[in-house]
Amino acid sequence: MGRRARRRREKRRTTKVLVEAEVEVAEGLGPARERREKKRPTRPSRRLRYPRILTGVAAAAVAATILIVLSLAPWGNDGEATPSEFIVPTPRPADIPSQGTTLGSPDAPLTIVEYSDFLCPFCTDAALETVPQIEEEYVVTGRVKLVWKQFPLPQLHGEAAIVAAVASECAAEQNAFWEYHDMLFLNNKSVTFNIENLKRFAQDLGLDTEKFNVCLDEGKYMDKVAADYDEADRRGATGTPTFFVGQTMVVGAKPYGEFKKAIDDELAKLGETSEAE
Repeated sequence: MGRRARRRREKRRTTKVLVEAEVEVAEGLGPARERREKKRPTRPSRRLRYPRILTGVAAAAVAATILIVLSLAPWGNDGEATPSEFIVPTPRPADIPSQGTTLGSPDAPLTIVEYSDFLCPFCTDAALETVPQIEEEYVVTGRVKLVWKQFPLPQLHGEAAIVAAVASECAAEQNAFWEYHDMLFLNNKSVTFNIENLKRFAQDLGLDTEKFNVCLDEGKYMDKVAADYDEADRRGATGTPTFFVGQTMVVGAKPYGEFKKAIDDELAKLGETSEAE
């Protein structure tokens, strides 16, 4: 075999090895993974398990996902706030009924379902700016009820998104979901959503902490979170927040005017007036 032929063969072999190594790194395999496995403790882990939601990220979207993750890195990951610096929400008016993750009269003619993630910045905008206006104009008057559904995206916001979702369901068990919902959104820019802080949120809100802590440690509502996630997927939600105003889908932190139009249109279909009587 000539010198040039041998060089071409060696070059192809080297290229193949590099490609295989890149595939291993992309899939979490190879020497880096072996080193991580050796460092892992042999004792049983107390971390919550998230088998259903943590799988299934499409390979074709990996590059775009990495860019998004980098752009959102400060959210809920590096906060250094102490418990004394937690922002505690202002209680809602006592005359707004709530049950579990539903806010508003059970007899309200129109239901708005929101599929959302507590670490999503667009969800935060909607929760702190748009949803309160919907509450004031439509929920208080009994014409709309809001239903929250869990749609955490760990591929974007890490495992903390799922832990926060489970924690909010533990608060819902004590009929304090909406207070805890507000607490999460008010603090997600400055506070790490780890188990310790999520428990402190419950304490600051005056919940039964013993009951809440057991609920969170056991991951009691993981199946509920997974079911909500699957429901969002079946209904065609591909991002957060996704709202279903009756039969009208509204995606993203849209201006209040867009929600108002959708609500009024849906109420009109039901034979309801657009203004409170």
